[in-house]
Amino acid sequence: MIRGMEEQQVVTVTGEQNATASYTLAKTFINKVYAWMALTLLITAGVAVYCTGHEDVLAWTIQHPFLLCFGTLGIIVAMSLGVRVMSPGALAVLLIVFSVAEGMLFGPLLLCYTQQTLGIAFTCAAGAFGATSLYGAFTTRNLSTWGRTLFMLLIGLLLCLIINFFWGSGTFDLVLSFFGVILFSALTAYDTQKLLALGATVTDGETRSKASVLGALTLYLDFINIFLFLLRLMGDRK
Repeated sequence: MIRGMEEQQVVTVTGEQNATASYTLAKTFINKVYAWMALTLLITAGVAVYCTGHEDVLAWTIQHPFLLCFGTLGIIVAMSLGVRVMSPGALAVLLIVFSVAEGMLFGPLLLCYTQQTLGIAFTCAAGAFGATSLYGAFTTRNLSTWGRTLFMLLIGLLLCLIINFFWGSGTFDLVLSFFGVILFSALTAYDTQKLLALGATVTDGETRSKASVLGALTLYLDFINIFLFLLRLMGDRK
């Protein structure tokens, strides 16, 4: 009986140690993801402000928006498909290039809205992102079941945006913008929990480095889309 109690105590201690190790791994990983995300946001903001003060760069951006859009999309695809063969450094370089290109796209946007509108939209986006990310990190609910539904809703949103691009309905645009904020907030919670689970189980250093860069890209896109849809909702252009 005593031996059984001792074995049970050993199992309990081992379980606690494993849980602590998993928590430490997940915490270290998600902190690295947030650090990369913060860096990319700073680069995007810096490049956007730089563009507004340089007419030649701004003019080139306005003349070649599709080139930049397809370029950023190509980088996302390249990072996603090439993660197994690329080094962590190569992925990091692509992430920085992506954030620079996004900053160039945001340059003209800064001139379209008042500083007050931009500030309010950014503050609300940061609040929504922070709240839903914390929910994803600390909720005991398994959000992995949301994956397929969120993906289908995202496809539906993209199709509706394309339709409304030609239709041009202001009311429909407001509805889509509101739905976009909700959808990407939900994606933030889902992605955060998914990244934490990944960080708690993956121990290989190179794999963790690659995953942190791709995780930063994922959360960056969630935040940027929340911000953009909030701007569309406010609609207070200059």
